[in-house]
Amino acid sequence: MFDVTDIRPNDPLELAEQCMALASAIIHIEQVAVKESLQFILHEKMAALFSVLNQLEK
Repeated sequence: MFDVTDIRPNDPLELAEQCMALASAIIHIEQVAVKESLQFILHEKMAALFSVLNQLEK
């Protein structure tokens, strides 16, 4: 069965690309509910990116 849950830690470049894609989608989507959902996901991805970058500094 195809597992849609990927629990591998993401690398910073991949996370940054995901953040850029989400930000672009948020700008172009007009439906408020979809925009709010994408903003929530973007917030989670940005937190993950900062976490990964913080780990790299240590």
